[in-house]
Amino acid sequence: MSSETESDVHPDALSTSEEDDIDRTGDFANGLQMLLSHHPPSMYGHCLRVSIMGRSLYLCGRCSGIYGGLGLGLLFLFIFQVQLTPEWFWFFLSVALGFTTVIDWMSQRLTPRKTTNFVRASTGFLSGLALAIIFYLGNLAYMLVALAVMSASIGIVGLVENRRRTAYYKEIQAEIESSPEASTS
Repeated sequence: MSSETESDVHPDALSTSEEDDIDRTGDFANGLQMLLSHHPPSMYGHCLRVSIMGRSLYLCGRCSGIYGGLGLGLLFLFIFQVQLTPEWFWFFLSVALGFTTVIDWMSQRLTPRKTTNFVRASTGFLSGLALAIIFYLGNLAYMLVALAVMSASIGIVGLVENRRRTAYYKEIQAEIESSPEASTS
């Protein structure tokens, strides 16, 4: 039997001693909270706060609107068996409604503009209604086009943010390289 000394243990390895056990009692609650809000606590201002038995539950404002619009929209369309004709008109209306959220989100990410939870929830609700209409139409091509439009808008924002971040880091690197301390070393 060989016993591992402290120097034999890789620095990245977790210690197995009983005194170093990790407390995982809050992992499930924290995981559930992140799933519902998908914002770190520092960004709970983007969430709707619901109190249940003295405990706070944070729900993403935009997603709450989307799920609410989707649920109420589908309920309304199915209960009243609404005829959506011509389909192409309702599809384009849905895309326009969905773009309210895209525009709100993109303008918040790419400009100094800050939005409110009311605006997030309202535009999310419109997008939820749009999704309800697209699902109710039951046309796979419409669903795929809507998914492609949403994916493209997210990709565009990612590209713009990445280019801005790269330019910022290059600017900082140029400042560091041109500083007097960098030239003397």
